[in-house]
Amino acid sequence: MRPRWLLGLAIALAAGCGGKRFAPVSGTVTMDGKPCANATVTFSPARAGKGVEAGDSSVGKTNEKGEYTLRAAKGQNGAQVGKHRVSVTRVNQQAGDSDARPPRGGWPVGDQIPKRYNENSELTFDVPSGGTDKANFELKSR
Repeated sequence: MRPRWLLGLAIALAAGCGGKRFAPVSGTVTMDGKPCANATVTFSPARAGKGVEAGDSSVGKTNEKGEYTLRAAKGQNGAQVGKHRVSVTRVNQQAGDSDARPPRGGWPVGDQIPKRYNENSELTFDVPSGGTDKANFELKSR
């Protein structure tokens, strides 16, 4: 009876150790010292090397105070433990100035956040194993 119990414990431990660990992550985003509302914050795990799968990204949306909480694509709360590339976007639809129909494909959209914080992001964050509520980003428009 004891060997089965030990075997079960060993399998459970191996399964737990092999998975990617997630930790709760939240924080605030400001732009020029003011809350950055309605922005999307994305944490993408940094690659360890060529051909190595980095893992699932986590996303959060800021409220009117610039506060966000991350959630992974597969439903886990928080982000994968480790180093991440962070991007912040806030797009708006650039509607026409008349009653004209939108062009094919819809009105163009523009990002209100400078490219250095999204497309060419310079932001990184290291998610600790215990999680954090201080993943804060102070962005500058210029």
